[in-house]
Amino acid sequence: MTRRPALRESSETVRVPQEPESSRRVAADAVRMAGHFQSDILFNSGPIHIDGKSRLMAFILLDALKGQPVEVFARGSDSEQAVRGLSALFEQEQAA
Repeated sequence: MTRRPALRESSETVRVPQEPESSRRVAADAVRMAGHFQSDILFNSGPIHIDGKSRLMAFILLDALKGQPVEVFARGSDSEQAVRGLSALFEQEQAA
């Protein structure tokens, strides 16, 4: 029997920008960036888990959670790079 390699997982908690314009901008950038990774990407907030590659759902979640913490979670071969890149988007928006 051949063992399949375990999928890599990575996560980090970020804060959604408070300002509506900023939260929408980071949502658009995050969805666009998520599409470049092979890993499955989720934005999690409590019992809510949204596909990071789904533009509409990510917009709804991130706009509704202005100022709140959200977990960026990725599972796959490039999960560490995905979480690192997505987290940097949120941090840059907070610093702006």
